Amino acid sequence: MGLYFVVTAGKLVFAYMHTTLYLKYRPMKVEDLDLLEVREMLSKLLGSAASGGISKLPHAWLFSGPRGTGKTSSARILAKALNCENKKGFEPCNECEMCLEISSGSAMDVIEIDAASNRGIDEIRELKEKIRLAPMRAKYKVYIIDEVHMLTTEAANALLKTLEEPPESTFFVLCTTEPERLPDTVVSRCTRVTFRKPSLEEGVASLLRVAGGEGMKVEKQALENLVRAAKGSFRDGTKLLEQVWLSAGEVTEDSVLSVLKMTSGGDASAFSELVDSGKTEEALAMIDSLDKEGINWRRFVESVVEVWRSKLLSDLNNKPEEINKLLLWLFEIDRVYEQMKTSTLPQLPLEMFVISKRSEKVLSVKVKSKDSADEPEMKQQQQAVAGAKESELKLKKKTEESETVRTEPATGTGKYGLEDLELRWGDVMKIVRPKNHSVEALLRSTKPLAFDGERIELEVFYKFHKDKLESERCRSIVESAIGEVFEVSGVKLYLRLGQGQKKKSEEITAEGVGPDIVQAAEQIFGVDAV
Repeated sequence: MGLYFVVTAGKLVFAYMHTTLYLKYRPMKVEDLDLLEVREMLSKLLGSAASGGISKLPHAWLFSGPRGTGKTSSARILAKALNCENKKGFEPCNECEMCLEISSGSAMDVIEIDAASNRGIDEIRELKEKIRLAPMRAKYKVYIIDEVHMLTTEAANALLKTLEEPPESTFFVLCTTEPERLPDTVVSRCTRVTFRKPSLEEGVASLLRVAGGEGMKVEKQALENLVRAAKGSFRDGTKLLEQVWLSAGEVTEDSVLSVLKMTSGGDASAFSELVDSGKTEEALAMIDSLDKEGINWRRFVESVVEVWRSKLLSDLNNKPEEINKLLLWLFEIDRVYEQMKTSTLPQLPLEMFVISKRSEKVLSVKVKSKDSADEPEMKQQQQAVAGAKESELKLKKKTEESETVRTEPATGTGKYGLEDLELRWGDVMKIVRPKNHSVEALLRSTKPLAFDGERIELEVFYKFHKDKLESERCRSIVESAIGEVFEVSGVKLYLRLGQGQKKKSEEITAEGVGPDIVQAAEQIFGVDAV
């Protein structure tokens, strides 16, 4: 809530209080929840408890899903449903003293804990001591533990014992954006409610509820643009809506575009068009202009990635060369994103990317021009290139054969064996996933060949996968995950290209798309190429 003053000619005209809209329109009842599946599940469970008694209600809950999707709001609604003095069926009245205290966060028996700053064993032990005490004013004590995945292993194990045998008057709601980081034993003790990323329709409906309550003039397309910009967060969508409304007085496509340029750092679609059409000078001028505006460069690159990703997935029947280009650009812009962390000038990696695209176009034009002007000479050059490529492939084959011999892992000298790795491979994936989803996708297409606790060998069936996994960043993630699972240090990763796939991975289709590139796209983006 904020206090605003309006001053004219040096005199105070009036003052008014403004409540942030995402707090003002926070869901207060089950029927207010924006996600259909969550609304239906809570209605079913709370309805059952209303007719059959609180004993039918689970005492431990796990609310998991992306940020801004309503997990904490739902936890408070659950606390009110348990303690409301005048509830109708299972819905809280939101008018009694207990409901008002819970909504404002002042209820003594509804305790909200941030696990990110209270993650140790000592804090959980102190919590266990307090749990034994009866509620002071409410019927039931409710502990809402946010970001529960941040608890240490020891703290999570201590919490587990409490979840197994909670006091009858105590309920737990664990909230997390990363449920995969929780021990399976903790997850298994909870009734899980999954908060998925909202659909476009659900996001628009949420904003319409706010806009209607404030009497805003809105355009549907403008709301859709806000939902996309919010990237699955109801809270962020409402904040953007409020910013547009306060700055323009209406919510139109133009006013939304103006605000999004300020918050996300420029028009990513316009930048993409400039790069795609080879307008290098204009693209560089745009970068210079955005830099003077002081935008967040990494956020801008994230917006560019989203534009290209949407373009790639929107039409897989596109020309193969277009798909290939977008795939390569996405991998290149990923490097730009990482380089911005350490670059002296944060925009420099992006400028180099733009210039490199121009160089590629110039080279392509020169080759085509030479081909039409001097075809006999070009044929001789092509024959020379073909001969050189054949020699290169032979040399490459010898190198790979020598690598196969050189990278043979030690046998029998380590602490573990291949069977141990196969049994714990799922645990390795679980650790890799939150660090880098792309690396996890690449690992799913590999096959463990050998492991002795010190050296691990994986068979890779596409050269493109092998090249990516051999990069320093990817290799480090895999080695670190294996070391964490088996509690060893200094693990070294070795990769062997599957013999049956070498020839296939080196093939290029007539349109210029390598099968390994297509395979990577299918696995990383979870789609089927057409």
